[in-house]
Amino acid sequence: MYAVVTLLDSDEVMVAPSHWLSPDKKQCYWPPFKSTEKCMEAVQNRITAETGKKPWEKLNIRFHREYVTFDKAKEGQQVVKEQKERSFLLATGFSPILKRQRLESTQEMLKHQRPPAPTASTSRMSADDNNELLKMMRYIKITVQENSAMLKKLLQDNTVPEVPSSTSIPSKDSETNLNLPLRTFEDVVWTERELNDATTRQTYEKYLSRIKGFGQKDVIKNIMQQLLTDDLAMQFNWQGRDDKKPFAKLILTDVIRDAASKQSITRQDCDTEIKNYLWYATDRISRKKPRDYGGVTTLLDSVFQSEIGMSFIDD
Repeated sequence: MYAVVTLLDSDEVMVAPSHWLSPDKKQCYWPPFKSTEKCMEAVQNRITAETGKKPWEKLNIRFHREYVTFDKAKEGQQVVKEQKERSFLLATGFSPILKRQRLESTQEMLKHQRPPAPTASTSRMSADDNNELLKMMRYIKITVQENSAMLKKLLQDNTVPEVPSSTSIPSKDSETNLNLPLRTFEDVVWTERELNDATTRQTYEKYLSRIKGFGQKDVIKNIMQQLLTDDLAMQFNWQGRDDKKPFAKLILTDVIRDAASKQSITRQDCDTEIKNYLWYATDRISRKKPRDYGGVTTLLDSVFQSEIGMSFIDD
């Protein structure tokens, strides 16, 4: 038997032999091999989870489903990957389906509003016809610009504005007098020292516990956004692998757990959402760059030109 699991530390969807999983299916032995091919071979051959009679490291996992054959498990792995990708795109509003629908809608509008082709008997347009054509083109241009503005707003509404890191001392929160959001690792070190004081820790916990959201994922996301910038979040992952710093070892992480527990969010669910938030920091930053949505008008202008065969005429 083979199981499809998500490695919580890296958020990777993997196939593993069922006998590598713990009885509660919350942990899984994982081979220490650096070679991807060697790891795949170990999985396919369902070898014993040890090297030189020394058991491999156990990793925390999210179990999805078991399959009888390796090939079926690979198919299941692909399904889970696609589901995770769709969930992420829908959650961020950055769905290619949305962009395609907008583009198709614009193209359809242009087809219906395209001026009629000249016939042999009307090879030259009168001044009135020319004015009507110009009016129609201005109307189409305005409509395209409105669609462009709507698409920009959809993208911007799902992007949290953020002030770039420029100082090691973050601005004070006007209500709580807390130094949030943290922008540099020096800010984190300074806050960790503060949190050694029980009164300060209680202040942070009380403030974070008041942050709400639609479901536990939204609550943790909103808490993390209040705590640190995406530039800073990129410097962390859960265990501190690949030259990044370990978020799991911070006092601040315990404060987040305590605040989340007041909204009936378990420690395990809280940790999972924090890991996901850190994992997608790079994606959030890339979506904030102008290149991701700044060229929408140009794209729609190009569509218009390809349909009409000429450039917009400015008012």
